[in-house]
Amino acid sequence: MSAGRPTKFKPAYCQEVIAVMGEGLSLTAFAGDIGVSRATINNWMDEHPEFLEAVKIGQGKRTAFLERGLLSEEVGPRVTARIFALKNAAPEEWKDKREVEHSGGLEVSSKEQRDAAVAAAMRADGK
Repeated sequence: MSAGRPTKFKPAYCQEVIAVMGEGLSLTAFAGDIGVSRATINNWMDEHPEFLEAVKIGQGKRTAFLERGLLSEEVGPRVTARIFALKNAAPEEWKDKREVEHSGGLEVSSKEQRDAAVAAAMRADGK
């Protein structure tokens, strides 16, 4: 027999989280709606694979909701708010900063070094 308080998890939460996130709300908002903490939601995702899958579906629906809303808005504060939400909801697609992997070598030279190299090349060409 396991110790501790019985779980508040209900299988119906799988469909509910998809619906709530499909309206643009976050997992934290869903947790508040059903009266649990975000940590509890995280535990449920670890303990219930079907709930984790529902959250993943909900995240996709949330991103789609926010993107559709962004495309339908005129310029203004709501657009900025939606962009901010998208940067947090789907950072791999919406973040401003891009990570670039550079595995080659890099030689740093000063202006004087470049000028000397150009002058040497011109002398070698007979100019």
